[in-house]
Amino acid sequence: MQSAEDYYQRFLFSTAIRWLRYFFAAISLLLPSIYVALLTFHQEMVPGSLLISMATSREAVPFPALVEALLMEVTFEALREAGVRLPKQIGAAVSIVGALVIGQAAVQAGLVSAPMVIIVAITGISSFMIPRYITGLPIRLLRFPFILLAGSLGLLGIMSGFIALVLHLCSLKSFNVPYLSGVVKSELKDILIRSPIWMMDERPELNQVTNKYRQAQGLMPNSAQGTNDE
Repeated sequence: MQSAEDYYQRFLFSTAIRWLRYFFAAISLLLPSIYVALLTFHQEMVPGSLLISMATSREAVPFPALVEALLMEVTFEALREAGVRLPKQIGAAVSIVGALVIGQAAVQAGLVSAPMVIIVAITGISSFMIPRYITGLPIRLLRFPFILLAGSLGLLGIMSGFIALVLHLCSLKSFNVPYLSGVVKSELKDILIRSPIWMMDERPELNQVTNKYRQAQGLMPNSAQGTNDE
Protein backbone atom coordinates (compact mmCIF):
# COMPACT_ATOMS: atom_id res chain seq x y z
CA MET A 1 0.00 0.00 0.00
CA GLN A 2 2.99 2.30 -0.38
CA SER A 3 2.70 5.29 -2.63
CA ALA A 4 5.39 7.61 -3.95
CA GLU A 5 3.73 10.54 -2.22
CA ASP A 6 4.29 8.92 1.18
CA TYR A 7 7.98 9.77 1.08
CA TYR A 8 7.44 13.45 0.32
CA GLN A 9 5.20 14.13 3.31
CA ARG A 10 5.73 14.08 7.04
CA PHE A 11 5.69 10.56 8.42
CA LEU A 12 2.64 11.11 10.64
CA PHE A 13 0.48 12.11 7.68
CA SER A 14 1.84 9.31 5.51
CA THR A 15 1.19 6.73 8.24
CA ALA A 16 -2.39 7.88 8.76
CA ILE A 17 -3.12 7.77 5.03
CA ARG A 18 -1.53 4.33 4.77
CA TRP A 19 -3.78 3.03 7.55
CA LEU A 20 -6.76 4.42 5.63
CA ARG A 21 -5.61 2.53 2.54
CA TYR A 22 -5.40 -0.76 4.43
CA PHE A 23 -8.80 -0.20 6.02
CA PHE A 24 -10.57 0.64 2.77
CA ALA A 25 -8.79 -2.17 0.91
CA ALA A 26 -10.29 -4.59 3.44
CA ILE A 27 -13.70 -2.96 2.95
CA SER A 28 -13.35 -3.23 -0.82
CA LEU A 29 -12.60 -6.94 -0.53
CA LEU A 30 -14.96 -8.06 2.23
CA LEU A 31 -17.87 -5.64 2.64
CA PRO A 32 -20.25 -7.15 0.03
CA SER A 33 -19.54 -10.69 1.23
CA ILE A 34 -20.10 -9.73 4.87
CA TYR A 35 -23.40 -8.10 3.91
CA VAL A 36 -24.51 -11.23 2.06
CA ALA A 37 -23.45 -13.47 4.95
CA LEU A 38 -25.32 -11.39 7.52
CA LEU A 39 -28.53 -11.31 5.50
CA THR A 40 -28.39 -14.99 4.56
CA PHE A 41 -27.12 -16.78 7.66
CA HIS A 42 -26.46 -14.43 10.56
CA GLN A 43 -29.47 -12.16 10.95
CA GLU A 44 -29.10 -12.35 14.74
CA MET A 45 -25.89 -10.30 14.48
CA VAL A 46 -27.73 -7.32 12.98
CA PRO A 47 -29.48 -4.87 15.35
CA GLY A 48 -33.24 -5.31 15.32
CA SER A 49 -34.18 -1.88 13.99
CA LEU A 50 -31.58 -2.08 11.23
CA LEU A 51 -32.68 -5.60 10.32
CA ILE A 52 -36.31 -4.48 10.03
CA SER A 53 -35.28 -1.57 7.82
CA MET A 54 -33.22 -3.85 5.57
CA ALA A 55 -35.99 -6.44 5.39
CA THR A 56 -38.50 -3.75 4.44
CA SER A 57 -36.29 -2.47 1.64
CA ARG A 58 -35.85 -6.02 0.30
CA GLU A 59 -39.52 -6.90 0.50
CA ALA A 60 -40.15 -6.42 -3.22
CA VAL A 61 -36.79 -7.78 -4.41
CA PRO A 62 -37.26 -11.16 -6.14
CA PHE A 63 -33.62 -12.25 -5.86
CA PRO A 64 -31.70 -13.57 -2.86
CA ALA A 65 -28.93 -11.43 -1.44
CA LEU A 66 -26.27 -13.49 -3.23
CA VAL A 67 -27.72 -12.92 -6.70
CA GLU A 68 -28.43 -9.30 -5.87
CA ALA A 69 -24.82 -8.67 -4.84
CA LEU A 70 -23.38 -10.41 -7.89
CA LEU A 71 -25.70 -8.49 -10.20
CA MET A 72 -24.76 -5.12 -8.74
CA GLU A 73 -21.04 -5.89 -8.62
CA VAL A 74 -20.97 -6.98 -12.26
CA THR A 75 -22.90 -3.86 -13.26
CA PHE A 76 -20.55 -1.60 -11.33
CA GLU A 77 -17.45 -3.21 -12.83
CA ALA A 78 -18.95 -2.84 -16.31
CA LEU A 79 -19.59 0.86 -15.70
CA ARG A 80 -16.06 1.32 -14.38
CA GLU A 81 -14.47 -0.32 -17.40
CA ALA A 82 -16.73 1.64 -19.74
CA GLY A 83 -15.58 4.85 -18.08
CA VAL A 84 -11.95 3.85 -18.53
CA ARG A 85 -12.34 3.03 -22.24
CA LEU A 86 -14.27 6.16 -23.11
CA PRO A 87 -12.49 9.47 -23.77
CA LYS A 88 -11.30 11.17 -20.61
CA GLN A 89 -13.63 14.14 -21.04
CA ILE A 90 -16.79 12.03 -20.88
CA GLY A 91 -15.61 8.79 -19.27
CA ALA A 92 -15.94 9.93 -15.67
CA ALA A 93 -19.27 11.63 -16.29
CA VAL A 94 -20.71 8.57 -18.04
CA SER A 95 -19.63 6.20 -15.28
CA ILE A 96 -20.97 8.39 -12.47
CA VAL A 97 -24.24 9.29 -14.19
CA GLY A 98 -24.69 5.70 -15.36
CA ALA A 99 -24.22 4.38 -11.85
CA LEU A 100 -26.72 6.87 -10.42
CA VAL A 101 -29.32 6.28 -13.12
CA ILE A 102 -29.03 2.50 -13.16
CA GLY A 103 -28.96 2.27 -9.36
CA GLN A 104 -32.03 4.47 -8.94
CA ALA A 105 -33.90 2.69 -11.72
CA ALA A 106 -33.03 -0.74 -10.30
CA VAL A 107 -34.28 0.25 -6.84
CA GLN A 108 -37.52 1.71 -8.20
CA ALA A 109 -38.08 -1.38 -10.35
CA GLY A 110 -37.60 -3.63 -7.33
CA LEU A 111 -34.66 -5.52 -8.81
CA VAL A 112 -32.26 -4.58 -6.01
CA SER A 113 -32.59 -3.00 -2.60
CA ALA A 114 -31.32 0.41 -1.58
CA PRO A 115 -28.90 -1.00 1.05
CA MET A 116 -27.24 -3.14 -1.62
CA VAL A 117 -26.72 -0.08 -3.82
CA ILE A 118 -25.12 1.69 -0.86
CA ILE A 119 -22.88 -1.30 -0.13
CA VAL A 120 -21.71 -1.52 -3.74
CA ALA A 121 -21.11 2.24 -3.88
CA ILE A 122 -19.01 2.17 -0.70
CA THR A 123 -17.11 -0.82 -2.05
CA GLY A 124 -16.39 0.93 -5.33
CA ILE A 125 -15.22 4.12 -3.64
CA SER A 126 -13.01 2.09 -1.30
CA SER A 127 -11.33 0.37 -4.23
CA PHE A 128 -10.14 3.75 -5.51
CA MET A 129 -8.10 4.18 -2.32
CA ILE A 130 -5.65 1.52 -3.51
CA PRO A 131 -2.71 3.45 -4.96
CA ARG A 132 -1.72 0.99 -7.71
CA TYR A 133 -4.14 -0.16 -10.39
CA ILE A 134 -2.40 -3.53 -10.72
CA THR A 135 -2.85 -4.10 -6.98
CA GLY A 136 -6.53 -3.27 -7.12
CA LEU A 137 -7.29 -5.76 -9.89
CA PRO A 138 -6.88 -8.92 -7.75
CA ILE A 139 -9.02 -7.37 -5.01
CA ARG A 140 -11.75 -6.60 -7.52
CA LEU A 141 -11.69 -10.17 -8.83
CA LEU A 142 -11.43 -11.83 -5.42
CA ARG A 143 -14.55 -10.00 -4.33
CA PHE A 144 -16.69 -12.42 -6.36
CA PRO A 145 -15.37 -15.69 -4.83
CA PHE A 146 -15.81 -14.18 -1.38
CA ILE A 147 -19.42 -13.29 -2.21
CA LEU A 148 -20.05 -16.86 -3.38
CA LEU A 149 -18.46 -18.26 -0.22
CA ALA A 150 -20.55 -15.91 1.93
CA GLY A 151 -23.73 -16.92 0.13
CA SER A 152 -23.02 -20.62 0.62
CA LEU A 153 -21.27 -20.84 4.02
CA GLY A 154 -21.74 -17.47 5.67
CA LEU A 155 -18.97 -16.01 7.80
CA LEU A 156 -17.33 -19.43 7.92
CA GLY A 157 -16.91 -19.28 4.16
CA ILE A 158 -15.40 -15.79 4.37
CA MET A 159 -12.92 -16.93 7.02
CA SER A 160 -12.02 -20.03 5.01
CA GLY A 161 -11.49 -17.97 1.87
CA PHE A 162 -9.35 -15.44 3.72
CA ILE A 163 -7.17 -18.19 5.22
CA ALA A 164 -6.78 -19.78 1.78
CA LEU A 165 -5.81 -16.39 0.35
CA VAL A 166 -3.16 -15.82 3.03
CA LEU A 167 -1.74 -19.32 2.51
CA HIS A 168 -1.56 -18.70 -1.22
CA LEU A 169 0.27 -15.41 -0.70
CA CYS A 170 2.73 -17.15 1.62
CA SER A 171 3.50 -19.71 -1.08
CA LEU A 172 4.19 -17.16 -3.82
CA LYS A 173 7.72 -16.21 -4.83
CA SER A 174 9.07 -13.60 -7.19
CA PHE A 175 12.65 -14.13 -8.40
CA ASN A 176 13.00 -16.69 -5.60
CA VAL A 177 12.03 -14.08 -3.01
CA PRO A 178 8.89 -14.80 -0.94
CA TYR A 179 6.03 -12.49 -1.80
CA LEU A 180 5.41 -11.62 1.85
CA SER A 181 9.08 -11.15 2.68
CA GLY A 182 8.41 -7.51 3.48
CA VAL A 183 6.23 -8.47 6.44
CA VAL A 184 9.15 -9.22 8.74
CA LYS A 185 10.44 -7.42 11.78
CA SER A 186 13.21 -5.56 9.99
CA GLU A 187 10.84 -4.27 7.29
CA LEU A 188 7.93 -3.16 9.46
CA LYS A 189 9.27 0.38 9.46
CA ASP A 190 7.76 0.82 6.01
CA ILE A 191 4.77 -1.54 6.00
CA LEU A 192 2.05 -0.55 8.45
CA ILE A 193 3.72 2.76 9.17
CA ARG A 194 6.03 5.06 7.28
CA SER A 195 8.87 5.74 9.66
CA PRO A 196 10.98 8.88 9.36
CA ILE A 197 13.55 8.67 6.60
CA TRP A 198 16.45 8.71 9.03
CA MET A 199 15.16 5.50 10.67
CA MET A 200 15.02 3.52 7.42
CA ASP A 201 18.77 3.17 7.06
CA GLU A 202 19.00 -0.56 6.28
CA ARG A 203 18.30 -2.38 3.04
CA PRO A 204 15.94 -5.40 2.99
CA GLU A 205 17.57 -8.49 4.50
CA LEU A 206 16.67 -10.76 1.59
CA ASN A 207 18.61 -8.64 -0.90
CA GLN A 208 21.84 -10.26 0.35
CA VAL A 209 23.99 -7.25 -0.43
CA THR A 210 27.47 -6.65 0.93
CA ASN A 211 26.58 -3.30 2.46
CA LYS A 212 23.28 -3.59 4.29
CA TYR A 213 23.05 0.15 4.96
CA ARG A 214 21.43 2.38 2.37
CA GLN A 215 22.50 5.57 4.10
CA ALA A 216 24.79 6.70 6.87
CA GLN A 217 23.70 5.88 10.40
CA GLY A 218 23.03 8.41 13.10
CA LEU A 219 21.15 10.87 10.87
CA MET A 220 18.55 11.66 13.50
CA PRO A 221 17.96 15.41 13.32
CA ASN A 222 18.80 17.59 16.26
CA SER A 223 15.56 19.13 17.48
CA ALA A 224 17.48 21.76 19.37
CA GLN A 225 18.66 23.19 16.07
CA GLY A 226 15.12 23.35 14.73
CA THR A 227 15.73 20.87 11.90
CA ASN A 228 12.97 18.88 10.27
CA ASP A 229 12.34 15.36 11.60
CA GLU A 230 11.99 14.01 8.10
